[in-house]
Amino acid sequence: MKSLPAFDGFKPDVLEFFTQLKNNNSKEWFDANRSVYENTVKFPTQSFVLEMASAFAQTGLPYMADIKRSLFRINRDIRFSKNKDPYKTNLGIYFPFKVEAGPKKPVESCGIYLHIEPTEFFIAGGIHMPEPQQLKSIRTKIHKDWDEFEEIVTDKQFLKEFPGKWEGEKLKKAPAGFPADHPSIDWLRQKEFTVYQAIKDKDIQSRKIIDTLLQKAETLAPYNDFLRDAMYGNE
Repeated sequence: MKSLPAFDGFKPDVLEFFTQLKNNNSKEWFDANRSVYENTVKFPTQSFVLEMASAFAQTGLPYMADIKRSLFRINRDIRFSKNKDPYKTNLGIYFPFKVEAGPKKPVESCGIYLHIEPTEFFIAGGIHMPEPQQLKSIRTKIHKDWDEFEEIVTDKQFLKEFPGKWEGEKLKKAPAGFPADHPSIDWLRQKEFTVYQAIKDKDIQSRKIIDTLLQKAETLAPYNDFLRDAMYGNE
């Protein structure tokens, strides 16, 4: 692997690259600007992932930070999409939680996610759109262990770090087999279990983003642990 530069934040040229890409989303433009992509986006991002791997190891937090598994391809899957733009215009970085103890694919696990694009910045955690059996298992555990789950999601530090809940697609009524009058009903109707906090572009421009993500990952751990146990138990 190429010797990577020391990570010193995601600089404004990262946003400039994605702004230009959005306006010139073609293979021809990307090929002509591939070196710009590598030097301003790809290599700094790889350095960031390695920094997070070290930070997680030092703190004992069970998140995976791996260049191959934490980074999403910039190429879009356009096979079944009406939008045929070949490239994504945002940077997404994902750190799976306890992935070695459950799912075979990191993307199927709980975790923490950093999203960067010119018009939107946020850190999110939990799991996005679990599979039907996973969803049923999560709902069952929330219903069964509501007191435990409520304590996690109403904790002051948790709400400070993740004040938003990604509503996404949700049922209008209680899911089949669950009582409509249960205090957990708002969560039981969810089809995804993602919490998030919006951040600003200045928040990513220095090494401070390492500490920010680390703190949120620590706060998020009990939430991820609850969801992982629901989906995979003691696997």
